[in-house]
Amino acid sequence: MIALIFGLVFIGVGVLTTVLAFACRRGTLPLNAFVGIRIPSTTMNAETWVRAHRAAWRWIATAGAGPVFSGLFLMVQGEESSAWVLVGTLWLLGFILAASVVASRAAREDTAAA
Repeated sequence: MIALIFGLVFIGVGVLTTVLAFACRRGTLPLNAFVGIRIPSTTMNAETWVRAHRAAWRWIATAGAGPVFSGLFLMVQGEESSAWVLVGTLWLLGFILAASVVASRAAREDTAAA
């Protein structure tokens, strides 16, 4: 039962992350206080925010794929394979960190060009 709950939560997190990635790609994720790559270089202004997130959307989408697959494997294999929780979490964090680096570089280039 716990594996099912964790699996569903992981799938939800992955799907939400992927949906947000496509909002980043379209440039429709506004500068806000809740979601996105909220580091000083990306939050300077709305234009920089959009450009930074457009640059990082592929990394964010890839980050969302890990929890989806981990959640599915966890649900199928059950509690005996709780390592999938760690795998999905590390996958998500690693790719979000990479997306942050990409977004920061894009934001710095944007402000340098201005």
